[in-house]
Amino acid sequence: MSIAGDAVRRESCGSCGATLDGGRRIGSRDYVTGTAFEVVICPSCGLGWTTPVPADLDPYYPRTYRRYNPWVARVLSLLYRWRVGRWCRGFARAGSALELGCGDGVMLDALRSRGWQVCGTERTEAMAATARERYGIRMYVDPDGPQPDHDRFDLIVLFQVLEHLADPVAALSRAQSLLADGGRIVVGVPNLASWQAAFGQGGWFHLDVPRHLVHFTPSSLAAAAARAGLRVEAVGYISPEHDPFGWVQTILNRFAGNANRLTLLLMGAERWRISDGLTLLGVAVVGPVAVVLAAASWACGRGAVMEATLVRG
Repeated sequence: MSIAGDAVRRESCGSCGATLDGGRRIGSRDYVTGTAFEVVICPSCGLGWTTPVPADLDPYYPRTYRRYNPWVARVLSLLYRWRVGRWCRGFARAGSALELGCGDGVMLDALRSRGWQVCGTERTEAMAATARERYGIRMYVDPDGPQPDHDRFDLIVLFQVLEHLADPVAALSRAQSLLADGGRIVVGVPNLASWQAAFGQGGWFHLDVPRHLVHFTPSSLAAAAARAGLRVEAVGYISPEHDPFGWVQTILNRFAGNANRLTLLLMGAERWRISDGLTLLGVAVVGPVAVVLAAASWACGRGAVMEATLVRG
């Protein structure tokens, strides 16, 4: 890496070590600040890297980031609980679960309601407080500090987390070290090989630079997992909580220059204006098409979000 202003420009792949010179580049702008970034694709393993990496990411996270209005939050909560139910069907009985980067804790709460012993981590005390206060979940703030009570976990979850981490192989290695014999790691990340990504390019909703530092395809995720001593047991692409909306926002970005405004409005990061009536009209027109596109992409293994189940290799 070399320093570019107050940011760090990535010159080599953090997974396989190959130089990024000559790698395909996707230009994109942060929809919060308008700052320009690139995603450069490693020509060796296919992993994508956001560059340059800001020295301080805090200005790129609005106060309301992922704090959707109550109606949206309720729908997401129901869909997340449905997803947890699918995970549980893969186990003969409830065990111990750890979620790295658990957000508000809704998935851990759903696991606990099914008899699991749960705990979670977050990177700051303020973020950990939400899950602790809302659901009474045992939380750990510093991943290098005190460890959870269980030495090993039957289920470890990194859901919409790995793409935010500068060293995904190190994160997977840590998860592997905490995995019980016969346990599973569930990783959910955006899919750079999806139809939605190919259509949206730099305006793809799930690109989300610079908050997303790493960008995965099924093959590059498998390669990173292998370097952490893990192998992919299964991959799924059905994501009703993220994929249809991703199509709506990506289509609006591409054809209406929406710049993720719909997302900002739903998070409460921007005030509604009269002109946003056009955004709502666009949602009404594009919404049914988005559902069809999402379903077709799931059937063809090209969904915008993929969920990989990892086991020890």
